[in-house]
Amino acid sequence: MKKLFLFLVLLFFISCRHPYVYEISTRPWLYELSKKYGKSITKLKDIPTEEFDSFAENGVDIVWMMGIWKLGEYGVEYDRNRTYENYLPDWTVEDVIGSPFAITEYVCNPELGEDDDILNLRIELNIRGIKLMLDFVPNHSAHDNELAYNDPYMFIRAPSGITDESRFSPRGIAFGSDIGHKPWKDVIQYNYWEYKTIQRMKDNFLKVLTLGDAARCDRAYLILNDVFEDAWKAELNAYSYIRPNTEFWSYAIQEGRNINPNAILLAESYDEKYSKKLLELGFNYVYNKDLLDKIVISAKDVKEYMKSKNSTFLDTACNFVENHDELRIAFKTGDDYKKAMAAGTLAATFGGMIFVNHGQWEGKKKNLDVHLRRATYESDNLIVKDYYKKLSKVLREPAFRSSNFYFVDNMTGGKKDDFIAYIREEGDNHYIVIVNYSSSQGCAYVPIHNIKGYRYCLIHEALSNQEYIKTVKDAKNGMFVCLDAWETQIFQYNY
Repeated sequence: MKKLFLFLVLLFFISCRHPYVYEISTRPWLYELSKKYGKSITKLKDIPTEEFDSFAENGVDIVWMMGIWKLGEYGVEYDRNRTYENYLPDWTVEDVIGSPFAITEYVCNPELGEDDDILNLRIELNIRGIKLMLDFVPNHSAHDNELAYNDPYMFIRAPSGITDESRFSPRGIAFGSDIGHKPWKDVIQYNYWEYKTIQRMKDNFLKVLTLGDAARCDRAYLILNDVFEDAWKAELNAYSYIRPNTEFWSYAIQEGRNINPNAILLAESYDEKYSKKLLELGFNYVYNKDLLDKIVISAKDVKEYMKSKNSTFLDTACNFVENHDELRIAFKTGDDYKKAMAAGTLAATFGGMIFVNHGQWEGKKKNLDVHLRRATYESDNLIVKDYYKKLSKVLREPAFRSSNFYFVDNMTGGKKDDFIAYIREEGDNHYIVIVNYSSSQGCAYVPIHNIKGYRYCLIHEALSNQEYIKTVKDAKNGMFVCLDAWETQIFQYNY
């Protein structure tokens, strides 16, 4: 009863403004912890509490425990017949744990424990001021979901006489699919024009929001009515289905808010039109992969992109340079860890939801395939690790959790085209971020339009903890800043 009481109290703690999210692939992380602590750690209840303390010390607001739900044997066996040499040259069958997105039902994976263990995990995090984010995978299901046998109408079925092995399973149920991609043959496709499917998936969504404080919704755009109709029109017409009058998300989120009003909802989406629709339907944040795509090109592309975004966009974007689907940023930047840190800084300080992937803090270069329990071993990059520890401390400041963003586009000097600068502020909390996003050292004059003072002012560089005295006139006209290749300085002022 004591734990239940604590849980109910913590359920209503106030949501943080623009949270800092840390993604973890759950079972691989536990495998990693087993090596770290020299003992078997396979259950959620076995996680050493020092790990939760570490999240809090690094300023994390939300931990996304990716891959916590029950999987089917079909998907695991399917994955064991694939090859993983590109990710893990010495992989074995024991390393294959199955896709976390081939879910049979929304109960805790027995490999990890029981539903009560998820609740206890949530309590441990909540005690430290951290929320728990869980997956919701609406588009598709594991092949061995009992519903596929007991109620196949809840899934997209092949029209009579159609036997396309690239699109349909031997039982005539469609493989899960995305727009413009080959079908995922390890999963099958839910039918969102079937009333029973809508009800069952709504209940699953509510289950996620009962056990967690937040939900990351996989491929959320795929079940928008327009998208779903375009993808499955022939199959839907073959069985005389009628388009629903409302969107699933409108229906599900409204009920979800009734049981968990402060839930934070993150939608995976890659099209501006669909992202806007998902936000209208009640999501708090949507993926912003466009920033990542610009970051790997040039400073010019990043600046043009940043200048084009307004405060409404900044309030709803989830910015990242890594997640489980993306190649490591240290790999994308050609193993240049300094450029990788600069890219990570831009994503973390641009605004909206701050998102970091497990291993990014340590400068990892090798990807972890979602079907595996481990990646190729790499030692931590201590320079990167130390940098993110400093950056995470800065990110606690209210300025970086607000919507207030001012791009500095009137720099002068030799490096003005390679420097990226912008102001973040909230009330009396003021910072200017300056990044030399280039491979050579240089200088530029960077104006701080709203700096205060009569003649002199103090400016504090947050990453190095150095304080400088400047004249107000020079700061307003253009503070002279020299940076090494890919170097960042973050100056606090008006304090």
